[in-house]
Amino acid sequence: MKQTLTFNVSTIPSTASKMNVDAWDESIGAFESGNYYKAFEEFLNYANPEFRKKYGNSNGTEFNIPHGSIVVNVKLEDGQLKITAPFLSLPQKNVTPLLRQISSLNFNNLNLAQIVLNDGKLRFEYSCPIELANPWKIYYVFDEICVTGDKYDDEYVTKFAAERIYEPKVTPYDAKTVDEVYDAIQQSCKECFDNVKQFENDRQYGNAWNIIASTLYKISYYAHPQGQLLNDLSKAVYEHDSDEYPLPEIIARSKDFIAKLQAKPKEKLAEDLYYVETFIPPKRRSNLENIQHNFEKAYENVTAALKGEDYLYVCLMVTYKFYEMYYYNNLQDDVNAVVVDAMKRSSAQPLNVAAPILYAAMDKIMNGDLAVIPDFSNYASQISEGLKKMMSFFSK
Repeated sequence: MKQTLTFNVSTIPSTASKMNVDAWDESIGAFESGNYYKAFEEFLNYANPEFRKKYGNSNGTEFNIPHGSIVVNVKLEDGQLKITAPFLSLPQKNVTPLLRQISSLNFNNLNLAQIVLNDGKLRFEYSCPIELANPWKIYYVFDEICVTGDKYDDEYVTKFAAERIYEPKVTPYDAKTVDEVYDAIQQSCKECFDNVKQFENDRQYGNAWNIIASTLYKISYYAHPQGQLLNDLSKAVYEHDSDEYPLPEIIARSKDFIAKLQAKPKEKLAEDLYYVETFIPPKRRSNLENIQHNFEKAYENVTAALKGEDYLYVCLMVTYKFYEMYYYNNLQDDVNAVVVDAMKRSSAQPLNVAAPILYAAMDKIMNGDLAVIPDFSNYASQISEGLKKMMSFFSK
């Protein structure tokens, strides 16, 4: 490996969470004071300050909130909180295997909500007296419904030909963005295979694993896929991080997934490239302390590696940790700015050039210094060229 992976800026302008932390404290306080309706109102403000007015009625007693490919319906009536979410209509064939999957979800994935069958239609249900609607519990109810519903409807439509009850409201990527995403994925897959081949030839399986993991995270960060492509990518990440098989076999399985992704036609890829609203975010809301804790061991290792001029290790580890951070977190804007600045400047650069840049970014995060210093190097070269032209002009 002679240079770093190419960096592509995310198709989403901001990776930050939209959750209103102050509203959470208000919700807890209202619930503990016995003001249960106010507690639920502030809970919605916590999830997204826009949703309560955007998707609720004038009385604040009924809400129809979209989340990915499902919609969550909420009613506050007769002292009860009632939550439902239409899921799927049974297919004409493959009914029994689908129902087995639904039973498995009810027993293994859902602890509070349940999926019920009524007149050939499946839907999520949960209800409780309003005085038992503790914000912590209700968050997990919504999380169960949103995560399970948005993930498995795509899977069951694909596998069992089940039919959607709710047609998601999506905004497809425009043609230019689709072209850019497709080209970036093609480039990412090629860079991955080129580097993995080299590492496998040298029997450096740990480095090969790292490159594949970074590539999977990178595609998720840049493309923000939805639908079945998101499910497939998430499964690939999970299986790549497994210790169920020997490392060479894990690498072989992940390479097979990347090869299939690389071979996917642009038109098929575009089906899962779109913007969609979410109610309960699938990723954690980041904070600097947690990021620093997660980076701690890697930071110690790359510090020692940089001193020893092991630029390959520095570039591999820092790149991996940065993409991993994006994969599991809705990343706050100040940390994002530091990372994007470093990743841009180190993109496709020789390892000895990129390593100090990437290390400096991790060092800034670990020290809580999130100011981004503009890079004036291009301006300096432009000014130098301008002065040369001007001197040439006056010397004539």
